[in-house]
Amino acid sequence: MRHSSIHLAGQRRRLAWPQLQIGLQFAQANIITPGVLRLSAIILSILGMALMLISLQPFASASLISDTGASEGNVINQVEFLAAGVVFAISMMCLTNRKVLTSLLTPGFLLLGVLFVYAVAVSPSPEDTLRTVIFTIIGMVVAFAIIVLPRGERDFQIALIGSAAATLAVSYGGLLLVPHLATHGYDAFEPQHAGLWRGHFSHKNIAGPVMCMIAIFGIYLMRTGHRFWGLIIFAAGTLFVFKTGSKTTSGFFPLSITIVLMAAVFGRSGAAIVTFILALCAVATVTFGSLYSPGIEHMIGDLLGDETYTGRTTLWEFSLSKIPEKPWMGFGLYNFWRTDNVFGLDTPFESAWDYRFIVHGHNNYLDILLNLGIIGGSVLFWVLFIGPVFNYAKAKRIPGNGKLADMFFMIIVFVSLLSFLETFFLARNDPLWLMHAFAVFGLHLTARFSLGQSSAQPSAPQRHLAASG
Repeated sequence: MRHSSIHLAGQRRRLAWPQLQIGLQFAQANIITPGVLRLSAIILSILGMALMLISLQPFASASLISDTGASEGNVINQVEFLAAGVVFAISMMCLTNRKVLTSLLTPGFLLLGVLFVYAVAVSPSPEDTLRTVIFTIIGMVVAFAIIVLPRGERDFQIALIGSAAATLAVSYGGLLLVPHLATHGYDAFEPQHAGLWRGHFSHKNIAGPVMCMIAIFGIYLMRTGHRFWGLIIFAAGTLFVFKTGSKTTSGFFPLSITIVLMAAVFGRSGAAIVTFILALCAVATVTFGSLYSPGIEHMIGDLLGDETYTGRTTLWEFSLSKIPEKPWMGFGLYNFWRTDNVFGLDTPFESAWDYRFIVHGHNNYLDILLNLGIIGGSVLFWVLFIGPVFNYAKAKRIPGNGKLADMFFMIIVFVSLLSFLETFFLARNDPLWLMHAFAVFGLHLTARFSLGQSSAQPSAPQRHLAASG
């Protein structure tokens, strides 16, 4: 969003963007000094990122297959997560520029809100769906707060360093102190994962992608002057990715970095966007194409040693067969997997996996259509995948926002590619979902605001510019 600046003496009228944070806003600023408020904002941002990446229950193992389909929540964790949401919501109301908060009133986010209301209204279990929606929204509030609470890009970088270092310390510390919890043990459903690293995460398929995103933090930090911390975070995150044993994650990681850096090489964001679209088409071809083309199937088998993507093709075929049953609005949000829609089916003896007890379909795109249909899915596709691409192009035109926008877009590129193999949309406090939301909000903000400086108060002309924007 562009705003015309005032006409300053001796200067030609030019276009300017409002700063994300102008000074320190507080209801009663005389109670706490600006320095304490600034430090508090950084600490809150670090704690928010730690809540997303470490969670309130680290080192809790999970299988990708549920024997009963039950989803039991820890009541204490739910209360704590709800309390955290309240703290971050109040903090944003006290410390964040009002224009930043009202910028969320876009058609996409408003339609997402309508979609939440509709999902609860039509759910066969409205109380459970409402609870899940509330916790999903709380996670989104925390993800948004992490970006808007710091006083500028410098403070945001400090928060990234602190939270990334804490996350890596917990995971690597777990490998040293409690290796039986930080690595996969024997699982009757997934014996091939024994000994692979997962750190404090519940599964290696979560640990690997999250560590990729932490490594992306390191790249951003190295590009913005924090070479020492950036290199450590990048190296530690990258090593962990390879130790999780995920071939596809290890492939998508450098591909995502290369795609976004195309913008720097050619000096145009369009180069990265076009390359991203081509990569999406290629991954769609080698995943969905393997269901219909024996040639592609054999090629995947030669490259990965498993043409079924660890049994995922069974789930994709099943999902594609069920989408036409309710094509427009789907089966309902959180109302397909682990419900009677699959429990009541006959045992699929001919399939590689018994999809009746799978926790999700291992494909974001298919699961979105299963849950929300074409109409609801279109809203979510716009908010989570398409809108961020347009925001990235806008953010690259704002002076000073380019490197931060690159970081957020790397995450979007990575989760978009990963979405062909995993499901994590609107998934409460799942770290993959929270990092996806974090990147969506990051590009939303960098497309509309200048990050400014974290440690210096704005000059009088700067304050006037933002006030008039």
